[in-house]
This record gives sequence, structure tokens and C-alpha cells, in this order.
Amino acid sequence: MTSQSLRLKLTSLLIGIGALFIVLIIMDGFVSIGAGEIGVIFDRGRGVLEEPLNEGLHLKIPFWQTVEVYSAKTQEYTMSKISGEGALLGDDSINARSRDGQTVTIDATVLFHLDRKSAPYIRSYIGKEKDYLRIIVRPKARSLIRAVVAKYDALDLVSEKRNEIVSEMTSNLKKSFEDHKISFDEVVLRDVSFSSEFSNAVEQKQIAFQRVKTAEYQKQEAEQVKQKKIIEAEGEAKAIELKGQSLKNNPSVIQLEFVNKMSENIKWGILPDSALPLLDLKNLGM
Repeated sequence: MTSQSLRLKLTSLLIGIGALFIVLIIMDGFVSIGAGEIGVIFDRGRGVLEEPLNEGLHLKIPFWQTVEVYSAKTQEYTMSKISGEGALLGDDSINARSRDGQTVTIDATVLFHLDRKSAPYIRSYIGKEKDYLRIIVRPKARSLIRAVVAKYDALDLVSEKRNEIVSEMTSNLKKSFEDHKISFDEVVLRDVSFSSEFSNAVEQKQIAFQRVKTAEYQKQEAEQVKQKKIIEAEGEAKAIELKGQSLKNNPSVIQLEFVNKMSENIKWGILPDSALPLLDLKNLGM
């Protein structure tokens, strides 16, 4: 191999390496931010840049600047006792103690999102997306949900006070998340369960309550029947009284009543008030 051919091969190799380097520079100099995403630039000389990258194609300094991409969409973090349903494998439900000393197990989901202007702060002080889920979202949600549950009795969580409890949780979580530049949207109590002993006690109490209500209903029903009979008896007594008064004032009514009760085959006639009715005994059906 001559020196000339060697120089040609070396030149070709250098050209190839240079072309590859140029391609790498070009490729690393562009960054694409997708729909619903935020880009944060880290500059090796200036650190995290305050101005985030919006959706679209952007230029950056190749190999000198790197870009961390965050989601700006609503995100959910679920803590469930059912394996595979929550963000972590296994039982990740929240165990809390109520004001009346009962152990309460809660499956909950928190909804939140990142504001575009907050993304550089997250990159500087918390880290990547999985970091703020682990450092902020999960521990804050579990701690504040437990704190609110401790202010109420266990049965309040399944009564008309549930909305009040959820409202207080939402208010506390919103403030705590915003302290870390995360916008909190909503907390959803997916399931609330109690210990088997407490559940059995509640069931027995409910059964006893229903029995009392049934007894009260039966008592009220008997009282109504009693009152009805009294009213009917009073009505009959009043009717008898009025009828007696009418007979007393109108003696002829007595004769009419007597006639109405006689057999159709009896011959009769109206006599003066001082005489008794005469019966035709021959025509009596005897």
C-alpha cells in the first residue's frame, strides 16, 4: 500500500468522523416538546434556565444544554389496597385512626398538574417527574388525609359529613401542594372500610335501631287503630243519643219503626196515639 493511498483512506476516515460529528451536533441541537408537555433547559454554565420551553421544536446548544420534559396535563396518583390498581405494587392504601379510635382504611386518588412557570422550580429544587411524585405527592397526600380523618368519627366518613371531610382534605392538600409549586385539583375517596369488629358492631347497632323503629311504628299504628275505634264508638253513641231524642220527641216514629220490622204478611193499620196496634192473628204466618 502506497503512502498516497494511505493518506486517501485516512482523509476519508477523518471526513466520515467529521460528518458523523456534525450530524450528532445537529441532532442534539434540536429538541421537540410534545402536546401537553413542558421543557426545562439545564445549561452547564448558567444552571436551570427560568424560561420553560412550550410545545413545538426548539434549538439548544449541543452537548452543553440538556432538556428535561414534564407533563402539563392533569395527573392522578392512586393509593389502593388492590395490587396493580394504584401507583405502587401491593397494598398502598392509607391506614388512619379516627377521632373515636377506630382504624380506617382509605383508597384515595389525588389529581394535580404542573403550571408551565413552575416547571423550572421543580427541576431546580425537586427533580424529575418521578421525584416529585415520590417526594411531594405521595407523602403529603397520605399525611394530610390522615390528619383530617383524625378530626372526625369513623362513621362520619360514610355519612352526610363525607362532603365536609373531602372539602377539608382538598383545602389542606391544595395549600400544601402549592407551597411546592404543584397545582392541586381534587381528592377522591374511592373506598372507605373499617375493621371487621367495628363493621359487625355497626351492623348490630343498625339492626337494633331498625327493630326500635319497627316497634315505634307498630305502637303508632296500634294507637291509630285505637283512636279510630274510639271515634267510631263516640259516633255510634252520638247517633243513638240523637235517635233516642228523636223518638222521644216524635212518638209516631216508634210506630214506623215497629211497622218496618213486621213481616210483609201481617195486616196492620195506623191507630190513634193512645191505642195499641191491632194484629190480624188469622193471617199471621204461623
